Amino acid sequence: MLGLVAAFVVGASPCPAAKEGGCTPKTADACVTSGDALVKEPACREEGLARYRVACEAKLAKGCAKLGFRLVETSRDPAVVKNALALFEKACAANEPLGCSNLATFLWDGEGVARDVKRAAALFEKACEAGDAFSCGSLGSMHAQGELGAKNLEKAATLFKRACDGGSASGCNQLGNVTAATSLEGAMTLWAKACKAGNGAACTNLGRALRKKNDVRTAEKAFARGCKLGDSEGCGERDLPPEE
Repeated sequence: MLGLVAAFVVGASPCPAAKEGGCTPKTADACVTSGDALVKEPACREEGLARYRVACEAKLAKGCAKLGFRLVETSRDPAVVKNALALFEKACAANEPLGCSNLATFLWDGEGVARDVKRAAALFEKACEAGDAFSCGSLGSMHAQGELGAKNLEKAATLFKRACDGGSASGCNQLGNVTAATSLEGAMTLWAKACKAGNGAACTNLGRALRKKNDVRTAEKAFARGCKLGDSEGCGERDLPPEE
């Protein structure tokens, strides 16, 4: 690790995207910032991960959370997941929302750890209260699906709104789904917002609503964008005739 730190300080990294400036335990925030830029480029990913490690070992919780997230982003090997979970636990214990959110997701799914819906909900709530929009949406989904007892769409909608207002495209899509029961126009506005922000499912939902209004051309554009963003239902909806 000392060798890595020294390389960062003198700018000796072979990675062309390496940022100038130091990355040492005393400049842990800078390690995370530069790590964020580096991991986006395949050739620089390992150096970015190394910088997160420096930050994590310097007890910067965000570094631990981001390191764990990036590790499972490309691998679901049991050993990798176990390592990431330990990093999430460490970050969450230090009140880092990203750590709590990611830990909650794995607990909810039961991947690499015993499924614990109750603890997952508590962690999502903790992260949501700390401003993590994704966690607000996830907690909303738990209430909407009846994971915490009887389905509670009213509470789910409140959480989806918090997620949407916080910048979560998924939250806007989910809020649109709930809103559609009382206002299709309101739902379409939310789906359009989420679609523009890159949520494929929202594009598909918007396309279906547009098709109901016989706006086939615009609906096709929405389906095409949903498909491009990876929503399989959007791909399947393309070229279908308007609903009766």
